[in-house]
Amino acid sequence: MSNFSLKTVILLCSILIFVLAGCKKKEGCTDAEAINFDADADKSADVCVYPNIAFHLHPNVGEEALTYGNTYDINGLDVRLDEIRFYMTGLEMTINDKAQSFDNSFIITETSGDQEVGKATAGQLTKMAFNVGVVPELNNADPALLPADNPLSADSPFVQHWNWTAGYIFLKIEGAVDVNGDGVFDGADESLSIHCGFNDNLQRIELSTDQTIDKENFEMHLEFDVAKFFENYDLPNNLFSRPMNNPEAAAAVMNNVVNAFSFE
Repeated sequence: MSNFSLKTVILLCSILIFVLAGCKKKEGCTDAEAINFDADADKSADVCVYPNIAFHLHPNVGEEALTYGNTYDINGLDVRLDEIRFYMTGLEMTINDKAQSFDNSFIITETSGDQEVGKATAGQLTKMAFNVGVVPELNNADPALLPADNPLSADSPFVQHWNWTAGYIFLKIEGAVDVNGDGVFDGADESLSIHCGFNDNLQRIELSTDQTIDKENFEMHLEFDVAKFFENYDLPNNLFSRPMNNPEAAAAVMNNVVNAFSFE
């Protein structure tokens, strides 16, 4: 073979190798809503990672962090707060201008820590919405039919449920109010016990934010101000509420709930 022919073959082989190498597709995550999206990848591989979402709720009373059992000034009165529990349902987050819904139900108690939401897409979180209370289709259902690990189950250690007619206790507040200002909580006469419920009192909370979800484990921090539960509320004359006893007081508290939540 002549030198010319050999050089030609080598050149052609080099070109062929270059072309074949260029045709080989780069594998990677091609989903722009994954944490590890690779803009240079042109072949999808099973490597996409999506964020696990959780949130933590911090209770406050005005500017103070709430410590259960302590006394706080609310509406000019000394109020001791012993227990606050409520349900959250219908959680929805808007990420990259797309609404994503989650079926989880949560019960927030005085010992609650992180609440696991589940998988979502990466991107810009601009809104979070949820109900304080239980949606009618669940509020009117049989809690005994739910699995034990569901917060709405009759077997849940934290379940708050009146009966078939009344449904769940959406929000429970227990404590005491020094109505007469003598520095002493006078037993049952100054006991605070507000139990809220009923479908009509379900409250939808919508919170705006601007957060970038770019971690595999992403936690949101929210807070609620207990003092706002009692804005324009006549505490001395509305210490007690049940379905058949002063339900208007519970409705007034639930109407205030929409202004009590915010991102930390």
